[in-house]
Amino acid sequence: MQKIARRTVNALCALIFGTTTCMLTNCVSNVSAATNVKKIYLTFDDGPDAVYTPLILDILHKEHVKATFFVLGYRSQQSPYIIRRIHNDGHEIGNHGFYHTYIAHKSKQWVERDISRTDAAIEAICGVKPKYFRPPGGILSESDGALVRKAGHPIAMWTLDTNDWKGKPASSIISIVKREARPNAIILMHDGVPSSRNTVQALPSVIRYLRSNGYTFAMLPEQYQGEYIGRKTDTTNYRLR
Repeated sequence: MQKIARRTVNALCALIFGTTTCMLTNCVSNVSAATNVKKIYLTFDDGPDAVYTPLILDILHKEHVKATFFVLGYRSQQSPYIIRRIHNDGHEIGNHGFYHTYIAHKSKQWVERDISRTDAAIEAICGVKPKYFRPPGGILSESDGALVRKAGHPIAMWTLDTNDWKGKPASSIISIVKREARPNAIILMHDGVPSSRNTVQALPSVIRYLRSNGYTFAMLPEQYQGEYIGRKTDTTNYRLR
């Protein structure tokens, strides 16, 4: 089918432009290639951190990789220059709550205030309201989820937890990614916890491994219109079970 399409396009190009090479041919190639793309999404939680977030941004810049950062409101206000750098470097910024407080069992007013306060903090710094909301700990009741969506945010979870927040060494983080990576996986990492030093050490190897296995990196989709992506949310902290 691809060969037939290419011959047809080449014939049109020869007729119109006097050559078999034109933008139409490139379009066919690009469409064909796009169907075989293996996308994967790097996400970082709990920042910005004055030490680890810039180091991660340096690595991403060097490797030409875009990612999504789920930031805390109070930390954004403490380090606005890092928020601006995340934005200016072309990465996506998501809402992760103001103080990383688990919102399950909080009042409706509290949840609405936490979301809007964080949105406002981020928008005041970089001029962009976050699209996605990721609940701290992945803990979210159905009623709270409805409030999040009412505030205009799809809920963004993950499908691959590197467990870097547990203080796992870089070698363990890399092994988990190698074992569990799948097309369209949303990888959870952290740039705002003490063990993020191990994340920094692991990240170059993670990127090289994924790229060598045919993955391309992307931010979470800007045009997404659904209610949530990634694993289901929990009403309790699944990590402590």
